[in-house]
Amino acid sequence: MNTIIPAFLAQLGPNEHTPCFGQSSLFMSTAQQSVRRAKALCATCPVREACLEHAIRTGESRGVWGGRTPEERGVGAVPACGTRTARLRHLRRRENCQTCAEAHAEEVRRSRLERLEAEHARPEGGSMAGYRLERLLGIPTCEACRAARLAYEAGRPRSQRRQTWSGEADYLRRRGTLRNLSRVA
Repeated sequence: MNTIIPAFLAQLGPNEHTPCFGQSSLFMSTAQQSVRRAKALCATCPVREACLEHAIRTGESRGVWGGRTPEERGVGAVPACGTRTARLRHLRRRENCQTCAEAHAEEVRRSRLERLEAEHARPEGGSMAGYRLERLLGIPTCEACRAARLAYEAGRPRSQRRQTWSGEADYLRRRGTLRNLSRVA
């Protein structure tokens, strides 16, 4: 069984476990006795709220999470537009939803701003990644990120295409085919 460990479990210490640890079959069972036992264990869990939030956010359709069954979490209900779950549902059905598209665009923008803030917090104050994020966000590039870009570009060899074009321009100029190149450049 391939299981992805949810991020909220990072709140626990290295030798600390949740009451459900090693009992996945109990928590995935639909038998009423197993569900009652699973809910009782959830009541004692230190990360119950985060577990429930994770299950709702990711749309877990099976098992007891945070002391609630899928029906109690409202899994069968259609998710509200503007949420990640609704957007994924629209994508699976190849539907267009302006509300979900706008919410996703805002989520991407917020994520990029957070990453840009992390890039600016680095000791050098800027980076090539920061420069790219500023360009993607459509905001003016800062001095530190421009300097990082210039340093990056200076370390790269000129591309073959640029060298070839430069050579062709000299050849055409000598032949007289390319006139007034100085005005164009």
